[in-house]
Amino acid sequence: MKISHKWLKNYIDLEAEPEEVKEKLTMLGLEVESVDYPGEKFKNFYVGEVLEVSKHPNADKLTVCRVRVGKDTLQIICGAPNVAAGQKVPVALVGAVIPRNQHDPEGKPFVLTKAKIRGVESYGMICSEFELGLGDDKEGIMVLEPNAQVGQPLAEYFGLDDVIYDISVTPNRPDCLSHIGVARELAVAFGLKLKKPEFKVVESDKRITDYASVEIIDTLNCPRYAARVVLNVKVEPSPKWLQDYLRAVGLRPINNIVDITNFVLYEVGHPLHAFDYDKLAGHKIVVKCANDGEVFITLDGKARVLRKDTLMICDAEKPVAIAGVMGGANTEITDETKKCSD
Repeated sequence: MKISHKWLKNYIDLEAEPEEVKEKLTMLGLEVESVDYPGEKFKNFYVGEVLEVSKHPNADKLTVCRVRVGKDTLQIICGAPNVAAGQKVPVALVGAVIPRNQHDPEGKPFVLTKAKIRGVESYGMICSEFELGLGDDKEGIMVLEPNAQVGQPLAEYFGLDDVIYDISVTPNRPDCLSHIGVARELAVAFGLKLKKPEFKVVESDKRITDYASVEIIDTLNCPRYAARVVLNVKVEPSPKWLQDYLRAVGLRPINNIVDITNFVLYEVGHPLHAFDYDKLAGHKIVVKCANDGEVFITLDGKARVLRKDTLMICDAEKPVAIAGVMGGANTEITDETKKCSD
């Protein structure tokens, strides 16, 4: 399990160096398989601002951009169709290692050099999220938030100026499958106070039974299942702080609904999943085992052949998730979702 040093500091005043944290975790019986510094891959990457865009004199699909990076202004050739003056963008300087080459079939990294493209020199690169290794979009450059600070190291902007501990948690320690669980152990080891997050749930006066129901058929493998219905949902990108935390532990941000379920999982260790309420037949959750050989399409688009001992979350007609593992494509949250159940 990947644990973020910065994320841990929400729950304990952790001042120890990473190697000392690693040693303490090992002595607590939590084997640290590796200590990673994700920001290192963004050495020589910065936040830039596109000042001016003009047509390349010798290529119809290329533009010549003047880009401010800190105190310097660079000339950069760009082939992306969405580049425009005024944008804040991720810029790689000469010498940077581009994580993924979108022109290479295998996407292998490469070292950026000063180049002359169709007779015009280029002194850097404006990157897409694919090239940064942050997503699969290679149709255009990645546009950052308007308030991004020009000249800021990109690792810092993305919250990747962090230390990630890859911890091997044994089956008898499920209490450590979360940031709060690990923070609790470190609080004891370092003599620190554990700060649990405070929250308050605001509920309407509407009766949940008017909206949904839960039936547990396999009570042995699932003694309890809790659900909540959220109305008037607006699906949009998550705030940057949430996206940063997820990226730090290797998760790709999707949208605010999906992302917050992943955040809760990594914070407290409790698996949960959001379903599109309008796609749940009968507006009902049924917990039971699969039929042997049943095929189920998960969110990643893969067809899974199930066994009869696979615990499933179903609606009134069909399976909608493999319990505690992955949801189904048939009830995923989309931009059109207005109500969700989790």
